[in-house]
Amino acid sequence: MDNEKTEIPSAEEIAAKLREEEANAVETDEQAIKQLIELLGSHNSEHKDAGLELLKNEKSVDFLIEAIGHTEHKNEKAILIAACWESGLDFKGHEAFFADLALDLDLFVSLEAITVIDSIEYMEVAAMKEILQKLNDKNITKHPNEPMLSDLKLGLEEKIAETP
Repeated sequence: MDNEKTEIPSAEEIAAKLREEEANAVETDEQAIKQLIELLGSHNSEHKDAGLELLKNEKSVDFLIEAIGHTEHKNEKAILIAACWESGLDFKGHEAFFADLALDLDLFVSLEAITVIDSIEYMEVAAMKEILQKLNDKNITKHPNEPMLSDLKLGLEEKIAETP
């Protein structure tokens, strides 16, 4: 087996790449997404923390949404979704996007998306109702992640009932 180590880019290198992409208003670079996934999925906590700090400092909500949408591999998608809540960024306004991900058949994609929804502070009642509608439109009783989705549904119903 090869003991060759993959060189993980520094947080500064990824930040520079993100700034360059935003300045040029170009589509998300596949390489930047790959590097971010490597950083966030690293078993080295310093690398992961640096990646999360980078996302927070760069206010990378739109980048993360786009990266999640472009990522096909479920484990990589789950890493990016987890970074949404782990970074402490505000994903208010993207509730419907995460509701669709919560309905994914993959356990980890669903779990991380539900966690993002749960972490959104001061969610509008209209957004909560939209998520409930998505859950009601899908027959979650036969969904493999039904217990988590039912808990999400119950939590949203309680929040709506508590809203004046």
